[in-house]
Amino acid sequence: MKKFTTLVAIDFSKSCYAVLAKALDFTQKMNGELHVVHVVESSFFSKKIDLDSIKERGFNELIKNFSVIKKENYHCVSGKIKVEIANTAKILNANVIIMGNSGETHFLNDLLMGSHTKEIIKYAQTPVLVMKIDHEIEYQNILVLTDLSEESASAIKKIAEFFPNSNINLINLFYLPLDNRINTYGFDEEDVKEYKESVEKQSRKNIDAFLKSLALPKNIKITASAINSSLNPKLFEEEVADIGHDLLAIHATQNVSFFAFDILENSAVDVFVLK
Repeated sequence: MKKFTTLVAIDFSKSCYAVLAKALDFTQKMNGELHVVHVVESSFFSKKIDLDSIKERGFNELIKNFSVIKKENYHCVSGKIKVEIANTAKILNANVIIMGNSGETHFLNDLLMGSHTKEIIKYAQTPVLVMKIDHEIEYQNILVLTDLSEESASAIKKIAEFFPNSNINLINLFYLPLDNRINTYGFDEEDVKEYKESVEKQSRKNIDAFLKSLALPKNIKITASAINSSLNPKLFEEEVADIGHDLLAIHATQNVSFFAFDILENSAVDVFVLK
């Protein structure tokens, strides 16, 4: 069986060391192997730069605080950040890429959602865990957005493998488009009430059936619910406020939707993005 592999992207900022410490602890609990990647942006330097020397100095700096990291597990490459991190993860067949939210590359900090973060998520075929607050990577309650697709089912099964001891709460967002057009369309209150009830009932029925179809092991603690949503990312936190969670998991398409990025940007907790 393939060993669980974590890839941590670092920029040698103070905050990246905090992320690395958490990632190392998480990897050890998974009985896995941790790799570290640092990308030297080629646009910043002349062709005379000695990448081997940069790698050597970087590794010597790294092991001052993380002596357990093997030299062969430190990858220093030159190129575009979005490409090289994704390529390194692919070569290693990594299970997850872990990133922080600050530092020279401004992961999630300068943008709010800097371009590096977006592009890494777009390029990588590997799940990406974005740490937004400083705490252990040990989540008690995971909130998972699902569109009830086969791809989402695969992502949920992967989440259950990563975090088998967590409480997993699936939510499917449904939207009532008539809310702002009731009077214009000439519906009376009874028609509207009946319509809303039918949508809510069908949404609950759909996600209950989806949950049953997952056929997860009995030890996995998982529930599911349907939520009437405005589909406005800025209001999302309010809409799920009653569902306690310390990790938000999003299954995204290959291109990654604006909605997923906006949810990621506005989230107050760490976000796990899977494709």
